[in-house]
Amino acid sequence: MQIQAALRSSLPLIPCADLSQLNLTPADLRILIVNEDMRSADRLKDVLLELGYSTTLTAYSAKRALVAAADFSPSVALLDLELPDMTGYQLARKLRSHLSGGVRRVPLVAIAEQRLFANDELTRAAGFIGCLTKPVLSKELNGVLRRLHGRSS
Repeated sequence: MQIQAALRSSLPLIPCADLSQLNLTPADLRILIVNEDMRSADRLKDVLLELGYSTTLTAYSAKRALVAAADFSPSVALLDLELPDMTGYQLARKLRSHLSGGVRRVPLVAIAEQRLFANDELTRAAGFIGCLTKPVLSKELNGVLRRLHGRSS
């Protein structure tokens, strides 16, 4: 699958409904960033803006992310694994069991401080399609997002 190529250093894929038919442009993607560190979140948002992904929303806690996911209807969510009120794994499980079907199907990408913190089994079980490490490189992030939504690099 194309997504596995984008996540070459990451995990096996969890299927997400109808992604191959979306064919969205970067400007169309709604990206939820979940990170308690405002500087890191802002840097990630700046990288996304530079890449043409202009519709983003940042939540600085898991609790805020759960509310934001329902209201914002993201195309993809970038979740830090180390959040103040719960882990990124716990947040992913809550998103996967959300009452809204749209929220349950949002592709999740983990953002880890170091690769060793991203346990592959836990990440897969929590519903992530892959994991990027900090600092997130714009080329890797763009590749993941473009391949995730059926665009060529």
